[in-house]
Amino acid sequence: MKNAKLIGTLAIIGATLCYGLVPSLSFMAFDTGLVSETILFNKFLYAAIIMWAYILIKKLPFKLTREQIKPMIVVVLAYAGIAITLYLAFENISGSLATIIEFTFPAMVIAVEMIRGREPVRAVKIIAVILSMIGLALVVWSPDMEIKIIGVIWALLCAVCYVFYTIGLAHPVLKDVNTFVTAGYVMVTSAVINFFRTMFSDAPMFSQGGDQLFFVLMLAIVNAFLAIMLFCLGVKLIGPTNASIINTAEPVCACVFGYFLIGDIITKTMVIGGFLVVLAVLLTNLPDKAEKLPDPAK
Repeated sequence: MKNAKLIGTLAIIGATLCYGLVPSLSFMAFDTGLVSETILFNKFLYAAIIMWAYILIKKLPFKLTREQIKPMIVVVLAYAGIAITLYLAFENISGSLATIIEFTFPAMVIAVEMIRGREPVRAVKIIAVILSMIGLALVVWSPDMEIKIIGVIWALLCAVCYVFYTIGLAHPVLKDVNTFVTAGYVMVTSAVINFFRTMFSDAPMFSQGGDQLFFVLMLAIVNAFLAIMLFCLGVKLIGPTNASIINTAEPVCACVFGYFLIGDIITKTMVIGGFLVVLAVLLTNLPDKAEKLPDPAK
């Protein structure tokens, strides 16, 4: 039992590190001459191939019922929106800043669910929403660095897409759909959408050269497939609530990787604001006994 808990914890930490590498690896890919359309199409294409190979080899049931199709459409389109808006944010602000802003989505979900009457109005939840908004304000307002407002807007839209994605995943009819199957549909849809984005933008359809291929494969294997495998293993061993709590370290990892790997600027207000955002995410998870679904893909 102790070994299972340790392995589960290490698996979630590994998944969090994989997710935290997304901004740094993406910016390193930009440095090789890749553009966001090419990165996203290649990343999801390769990840979809690997994921569906796994699904077919393991003979996982992947057919959806008529009732499951509509919420699944919401999930896959919302995730495609997450990926696109996040990379549009990357084009204008640092990866660390974008990730912190993106992580205000748990507070947004709580606020929406309380307004819809599906979440009890509790003081701790209200405090979490307030802390998240204050943290966001501190992160965005930084006198020590110039921030493009368009990048902040794209990061906020990414968080909004996460709200639809999270609510869609929580739909009762999707509970019986295997996590890997959901991830498979997410990746295929994202690959198709970004295929058309690449085609209409006249961007190169595929990576060119060894350096570009390396970073695309890293994003596909490490940030998509491996992260999902580790997260699902961890959820099975320590439960989704504990996994969600550990996963709150993702923006911290993104900032640390960004600072050491690509020289991201981290200001005092960003540190304070990021701390408040992480604290808000912790508050949204700790008091809630309801289990959260694992996050299929980043």
